[in-house]
Amino acid sequence: MGLLECASSASLFRGHDYYENKKVKNLTEISAGVFAADVVGTASEPYTVKIDITHPRKSTCNCPHANGKRIVCKHMIATYFTAYPEEAVRFYQEYMKAREDEEKWEEEILDRVQECVCSMKKGELQQTLLELLLNGPEWQFERFIRDHDLDEY
Repeated sequence: MGLLECASSASLFRGHDYYENKKVKNLTEISAGVFAADVVGTASEPYTVKIDITHPRKSTCNCPHANGKRIVCKHMIATYFTAYPEEAVRFYQEYMKAREDEEKWEEEILDRVQECVCSMKKGELQQTLLELLLNGPEWQFERFIRDHDLDEY
């Protein structure tokens, strides 16, 4: 499992943002696949980062999120993308493709739901609405009551 696969999605996106904003300073390759860098973050001093591509869980950062833990943080991801900029491009392209696919799916499913609802008979619609209101989230029921002034006696 690589460094990117060990990171949370939040760390990936924040790390990419740090990479894009050139927050990685003094990048040095210590040995094959092992890099050290300083990463400008929210603290007054840059965070000290060491990433190990072969053994991602051996990577370290002195930020509060990862210090002393086997966590891949945004500073490590930013360092990785700085060392391997083609991976940053690939990551962003894959993200954009996934986003486009998700938007396309959402449009398709909305069309299918609208088509289904429009084909239902009045009794079916009434039964479905009641089931959604009674079995759905409480806020949905409360909103229906509020929107239709049903809470007045």
